Amino acid sequence: MNYYCEFPVDPAMIILKKLSKSDLIGNVKLPKKQVMSVFKKMEGVTDETLLNGIEVKVLDLAEANPDTNYKGDEYTVTLRGVDNDKFYFGDGWSTMKYSMDLNEGETLKLYWDYLQGIFIVLNIPYLVMEEE
Repeated sequence: MNYYCEFPVDPAMIILKKLSKSDLIGNVKLPKKQVMSVFKKMEGVTDETLLNGIEVKVLDLAEANPDTNYKGDEYTVTLRGVDNDKFYFGDGWSTMKYSMDLNEGETLKLYWDYLQGIFIVLNIPYLVMEEE
């Protein structure tokens, strides 16, 4: 079982996306099945809000420092859906991908923390520990 902090991480709340060249040039397209699973615990998701875009927060803990109480980099991105079939991060994605120095072939791992209403970046190996 995976853990984020002290709480179990629900695998149904994780979005994994291997980044392609087109994801880095434009908007990142997200896997439908994983996004639909996250929507079950996300508030305010309707066809209309997806078409207009839902602003979501993404927290990258890579630079977090408990000694200075710095909680990491936070981004605001717009999650959009087209015809309940294609989902992507639009506005804010450009800032996030450059700030995180994301590259083609890397896998973006996002966990929807529905208690906080925020995506947590799980790209850092030490953030996710396997139970022995």
